[in-house]
Amino acid sequence: MPHSPFLLMSATRFELTTIVSHLCERSLQRASVQLCGFGPVAAAARTSLLIAQHRPTTVLLAGIAGSLDVECSVGESYEFNRVRSYGIGVGDGEQFRSAEEIGWKHVQEEAGTIPHGVGDVITRANDKEKIQSQFGIEGELLSVCAASSSPSEAAIKKASNPAAIAEDMEGFAVAAACVLHSVPWVIVRGISNWAGDRDKDNWQTDRALQKTAEHVDRILADV
Repeated sequence: MPHSPFLLMSATRFELTTIVSHLCERSLQRASVQLCGFGPVAAAARTSLLIAQHRPTTVLLAGIAGSLDVECSVGESYEFNRVRSYGIGVGDGEQFRSAEEIGWKHVQEEAGTIPHGVGDVITRANDKEKIQSQFGIEGELLSVCAASSSPSEAAIKKASNPAAIAEDMEGFAVAAACVLHSVPWVIVRGISNWAGDRDKDNWQTDRALQKTAEHVDRILADV
């Protein structure tokens, strides 16, 4: 199967359609556009399948996320170099302990393929990538199994993960699949709302996705 340099993915058709509508023709020619699915389970499975089918040089996940920190402004987009898993482990709320905290890794070490395994945090290895992080932000993207339903839930996540500045659901799963396939990854998230704010009248989804598309366009154009 012929392959494009990039595999561009979003969790939902709404996100993907909106982002693609703002991309220039050259960017579209450089990417296979696909849905990765909603949430960590679907995203991990679909990403692995799509990498095997399309054989991209880089996977680019783009879509919306919620802010956990004033550093991430609602209505803007950011590129994340570190993504942390949250929700897989033991307990809930203030009692939650992550996989690594209880002595496990998400993927165990395997000589010759995954020498260091996959822990709670995955960091882009830019020195090995063809694309450099020109638009990245410091801080972690916190990938959760369920989005925060209230500001108090978001505050608990932030308190236990002070480096986290935004919350999504698919980032860690996509990055983990890329690690298993030895494929570089890029994550761009437009900040549509404050994490825990479920009143969509307060959200800036359209602006966040437009900014995300502009960000994706710059990445694709610069490669």
